[in-house]
Amino acid sequence: MTDKIRFAQLSFWFSHGHSLAAAAQSHAQAELACVWDEDAERGAAAAEKYGVPFVADMDELLARDDVDAVGICSPTQLHGEHIIRAAEAGKHCLVEKPFTRTVAQADEAIRAAQAAGVQVMPAYNLRFSQSNEKLKEIVDSGILGPLYHVRRRHGQMKYGPFGYDAERIVNDPASPWGADPDAEGRRCLLHAGSHVVFWMLWMFGMPESVVSLSVARVPRLPAEDNNVSLFRYADGGPLVTLQSSQTETAAPLATEIYGFEGAVVQTRGDGPSTQTEFAKLGALMLYREQTKAWETIPDIDRAFNRPGANSPSKFFEALASDQPVPVSMHDGRRCVVLLEAAERAEAEKRQVEIAEVEA
Repeated sequence: MTDKIRFAQLSFWFSHGHSLAAAAQSHAQAELACVWDEDAERGAAAAEKYGVPFVADMDELLARDDVDAVGICSPTQLHGEHIIRAAEAGKHCLVEKPFTRTVAQADEAIRAAQAAGVQVMPAYNLRFSQSNEKLKEIVDSGILGPLYHVRRRHGQMKYGPFGYDAERIVNDPASPWGADPDAEGRRCLLHAGSHVVFWMLWMFGMPESVVSLSVARVPRLPAEDNNVSLFRYADGGPLVTLQSSQTETAAPLATEIYGFEGAVVQTRGDGPSTQTEFAKLGALMLYREQTKAWETIPDIDRAFNRPGANSPSKFFEALASDQPVPVSMHDGRRCVVLLEAAERAEAEKRQVEIAEVEA
């Protein structure tokens, strides 16, 4: 690999495209070479913002010798196609979550990447949060005893600034929808929900089954804005409640993990929880049944993510050092399996076994 990873951004349909482009420009081991977008006007505006060329033809961009890797923030249903095209051109990929829209698309993308010998990394910043890393350490240590219930919430304050008005949300270019009519790609479960599904997989592994309910609390919004999914683990594992929201304003507790010997509570783990102070509690609070007391876990940064502790930085560093990316495309596929199972559970109004989707 070259001294710097030469990076191109494919699409700004999802707002994190700007985060990836900016990260490439600011990281010591990367540089932004050019951008493409399925919307030429949006792509040209981004190119002007970052001072790089706009390439109107994706194949032309992928054929460039000065591009080693790409960021993919196109509509979710196009992720699989764009991963395949980039892989066949020999480009590594950093892909906005969810990895693909369906499990079948994930399988096709993985086959293409393996055949081309390129790395593909889904972008999940929760994996690199100091607070979440400490949670993982606590869970793996066994000090909580057998776990019986976990609740994880991931809220985003997306619609409040637009007065919870569906017409403004869908049609205002400054809104999260960006005047884009693609309701399918804006589903809460696929975006806010994808964060918590990945977090659960990292913490506890693959569950056995799921039930799921969604609702659009914004009247006449063409996509649901809140979801609750309940996952069951086999062999005495915990019940895990995952709540995702596009309408949340202030919610002090992001995570609760309960076991026979103790519990741990994360007070700052997503956008809404970092906007409020909750009785000045620490970012992580640990309860031990033996002492019947809560304690603050020291030296945990109260910020959502520390500088450099994010997906683009980890992606660039792995490529520059010829190391495997820390979140693999197989991790991305497992997340898509659970999202697809939750969608099926909601649509069919029943508990869905994860093996049904895996098969």
